[in-house]
Amino acid sequence: MNRERKRRAWWRTIEVVAVSAVLATVAGCTTRGGSGRPAPSVPAYVGPEQLTASDQTYAARWVPPGQIRVDGRADEPAWAQAAVENRFSFPWKAAPAPLTEFRALWDNEHLYFTFRVQDADIVALEHWRDELDSVFEDRVEIYLSRDGKMRDYYCAEIDSRGRVLDYRARFYRRFEMDWRFRGLETRATTHMHGYEVEGRIPLRELAGLGFPMPQPGVKIRVGLYRAEFSHDRSGRAAAASGIHTLGRSPPGASPVEEWISWVNPRTAEPDFHVPSSLGWLEFVK
Repeated sequence: MNRERKRRAWWRTIEVVAVSAVLATVAGCTTRGGSGRPAPSVPAYVGPEQLTASDQTYAARWVPPGQIRVDGRADEPAWAQAAVENRFSFPWKAAPAPLTEFRALWDNEHLYFTFRVQDADIVALEHWRDELDSVFEDRVEIYLSRDGKMRDYYCAEIDSRGRVLDYRARFYRRFEMDWRFRGLETRATTHMHGYEVEGRIPLRELAGLGFPMPQPGVKIRVGLYRAEFSHDRSGRAAAASGIHTLGRSPPGASPVEEWISWVNPRTAEPDFHVPSSLGWLEFVK
């Protein structure tokens, strides 16, 4: 069975699960609610406060073309010009979050980004059945939204090996999992204290999706997140499948899940797919 047929078979299973679990909301969840399908009901904790995006801003600096090679290391001299964003936290846990650093740059052709993650217990599957298996792994996530209401936004979730789950979405949780971020390149490396992800997105792809062409002063809505998982060595049985696990069971024990965000979404339950999780990415010289 090819990858597309496998994906569609999984969705037939997920639709059954979603009927009973539609109000369950977890961060980073990737259920399908595409065109022609009813979207999950908006949970009670998503009120006016959660429908308003933040003014928190990251400034992405311009660099001359040809300065960066995407290899998962982000060690070129150009990266020293990037602002280091480390205001990541556990919104739903009263504890300091392990260090997450985000940086971004742009040139005449691409938007570049990198996450450097401190992680003492990296959860990564040796082999994917398909890209939806990323829901069982440590990963970083970047969402780009055409507005502050998440009426049309684009997501890339990248694991510690550089593998990607990308999809298009509309509020609330209407996901088009067959969509692809054309031209997206990602690489990842592990290091003594965790892992690093590096990627780039063609500016022509962003323009084709309706984003303004970058120039100094232009801003776009962005969400920056991290699924911080750890191995469950308690011997407990795998958790029951649901919306978050896409109707499938993990190949082994379910990981312990925690969620990190750049902007605090201010929701009672973990949820990245709300406008209040968004900030700004501003292009600067």
